[in-house]
Amino acid sequence: SSVWDPHSANLVSTLEAIQNRAARFILSDYSRSSSVTNMKQVVQLPDLATRRMISRLCVFHKIFYTNQTLKQSLFSVPSYVSSRIDHPLKVGVPNSRTNLYLNSFVPMTSVQWNHLPASIVSISDAAHFRSTVSNHFL
Repeated sequence: SSVWDPHSANLVSTLEAIQNRAARFILSDYSRSSSVTNMKQVVQLPDLATRRMISRLCVFHKIFYTNQTLKQSLFSVPSYVSSRIDHPLKVGVPNSRTNLYLNSFVPMTSVQWNHLPASIVSISDAAHFRSTVSNHFL
């Protein structure tokens, strides 16, 4: 899911273990001596954390470009935009007093959005954005 993205290590490792079992199932290779990493490369399965990040960025992009009401309520104006290191579509990152909120959808994805190159965030078409972001991270 694009919104549910666990930040605790035990939940992330549980999800990765499911993907590891899926790779073994796809290749019908249940040998303990076989490398799961190699199996995932053979079937071209990107790690789940990267897939969730791309999915989150696509939802963020959709809100940013298609839903002005939600955009105004979720995204704030950044306090400072550097012409040298920031892109003009930078959004403000909400302040957080807890790790739970800091690792939730809006703050975490705002930081990732702000780190994307200007050539990617300026793409308004959702399908083109998804393919460009996927190529950028994979």
